Amino acid sequence: MLKIFYTLPESFNKNHGYFLVPFHLRNRLRKVRFKHAIIDSGVEIFAQGAKDYPKWFHREYQHVARDWTEIFGNRIWFVIPDYPDDYRNNPIENNVEKTLENIRIYHEIKGVNWIYPLQSGYLDLDSFHYSCHEVAKFNPERVAIGTVCKCRNIEFIEKCCRMARQHFPKAWIHAFGPTLKALPKILHYIDSWDSTAFFTSREPGKRMCKNQKERKEYYLAYMKRVKEFLAKFNSQITLDICFR
Repeated sequence: MLKIFYTLPESFNKNHGYFLVPFHLRNRLRKVRFKHAIIDSGVEIFAQGAKDYPKWFHREYQHVARDWTEIFGNRIWFVIPDYPDDYRNNPIENNVEKTLENIRIYHEIKGVNWIYPLQSGYLDLDSFHYSCHEVAKFNPERVAIGTVCKCRNIEFIEKCCRMARQHFPKAWIHAFGPTLKALPKILHYIDSWDSTAFFTSREPGKRMCKNQKERKEYYLAYMKRVKEFLAKFNSQITLDICFR
């Protein structure tokens, strides 16, 4: 089984090949060659206290999604804007319904490779099941699990990934930012994942990178850990991370 890991494009990983960038950093993709890229809506704004996307956002996001899909074709996917409930400093009320409403709107916009997000209330498997059930009505080719990004509950992460695969047996499933410790338990359920957490902390130490040199060191250390995990699967799982 082939798995793909996405991360931010940096000066030291230009050959990584697979990148995920928030919408406001999308121009970083102009500076690298890539096999494939995912543009995320940029839910980080909710960590900063926002309760919704700016008024201009949807119009601009949809415009860029159409233009870039026309240029790059299936080499680029766009995540339908979602609403997380895992920023504990700023929980978003009715985040599942708000996400589903965006899906209903964006589903009607053709000519873009949309990724359909799966959300839930905080550590709420019932609401995640509801989200899966509702999103499945759109018969998406690609879905992304948004509930596992800030979560450190390995059991919850595994259950979400397994539930997503049960609801979407043939779809491409992406997991947003799962903790590295969860990876061995979820790789059989997902097709791809992303992370930039290794730029913020590492074991031991748990401190932020101070410079580009350290960012490279943290990135290489993360990739080494991933390859160590994959080795335990006895070649049942392979990772495509770079240009050949």
